[in-house]
Amino acid sequence: MMKRIAWQLVVVALVVGMAADFALAQAPQGGRGGFRGRTAEILCDALVLNTAQSEKVTATYQEINEKLRSEAGDMQSMSREERMEQMTKMQKEAAAALKKEMAGTLSEKALEAIEPVLALRVMMPDAQLRALRSLDLKDEQRAKLQPLATELTLAMVPSFPRGEGGPGEEAQKKFDDAKASFMAKASEILTGEQNEAWKVKADAVQKEQEEMRQQMRNRGTRGQ
Repeated sequence: MMKRIAWQLVVVALVVGMAADFALAQAPQGGRGGFRGRTAEILCDALVLNTAQSEKVTATYQEINEKLRSEAGDMQSMSREERMEQMTKMQKEAAAALKKEMAGTLSEKALEAIEPVLALRVMMPDAQLRALRSLDLKDEQRAKLQPLATELTLAMVPSFPRGEGGPGEEAQKKFDDAKASFMAKASEILTGEQNEAWKVKADAVQKEQEEMRQQMRNRGTRGQ
């Protein structure tokens, strides 16, 4: 039972989105704090941003994050309800600020997608999406892939909580169908060479993510 609880907490640390970024930023360095900033990476995945755009979005997001965190005060002294209310407020403010800062850098469609992606309650990195934006893509390819990637990101099923109140089989099937459709459409946009490179990169990302999960499982076991 303790192992199950520990693993659930590990999953939360990995997949929580914007709210966790703010919470983790208040924690000491190391441990789960090391997963800080994943929201910005997932946003870049959802928008299929190139390297330069990804770096700017991530840096800007972190600056906004730090500013809002400093203005929020000591969230650890707040009640759970107060923290959740504050995190929701900060998430909305961060989305609006990031959208404003990225105007002129991102396309209108990408800007429109910022708020719904950052509003996700929980999110987790997807190996195929992470690998896709790392490919050497033409601008027109990225423009075609972006709405598909955003749609898939918004369809993601939370990994926590399980059981009552958590994601059901129907939601998972809906995502699996959306993923299959995305893969088919994206493959048509890519060239043969790009498709081969995509698979290789996705496999590498998948391996990296699994190693990270294993490290977290080990930490959870040692912490019992």
